[in-house]
Amino acid sequence: MSFIDRWLARATNLTTVIGAIAVVLMMVHITVDVVGKFILFLPVPATITLVSNYYMVVVAFLPLALAERRNSHISVEVLTEQFSPGVQRHIHGWTCLYSAVIFSLLTYRSFLDAVDKYELGSFIMEQSTKVPIWPGHFLLPLGAGLMVLMLLLRFANYLSGRPQPGGSGTVAE
Repeated sequence: MSFIDRWLARATNLTTVIGAIAVVLMMVHITVDVVGKFILFLPVPATITLVSNYYMVVVAFLPLALAERRNSHISVEVLTEQFSPGVQRHIHGWTCLYSAVIFSLLTYRSFLDAVDKYELGSFIMEQSTKVPIWPGHFLLPLGAGLMVLMLLLRFANYLSGRPQPGGSGTVAE
């Protein structure tokens, strides 16, 4: 296992742990809000804003690279499953490069958006509470950037003939 593969494995594991913690915190936060709202008549301020701008973004975007590492993304192979294992390997390899380009564009654009939100000091007012939301905008480029690195590693492994990190799940493996 190469240094880059080990580093990416650690980074993806860390982002997954952060995602799992976010799920637990979100459940606790919403539960406390519901109990506070309907039993104590005292809701937790900014619950909707925190859930939608922080927890959900962490849960949705940080574990992207781990899903790629485990080959857990949804794929439909109606046509490609008819090809030989060698052709499938080439299609998978070049698809990694294409996907890396797309995710690079997503990373770049979302980072520019996050910087704009930071410079504006973007916030949302909820129940007379000012909640800064600009930090949450940096989570998308972080998750997408890790995905780019994972895809580039897969493409480099394809070119060199090395096994894919975490297993590629392809027939040619």
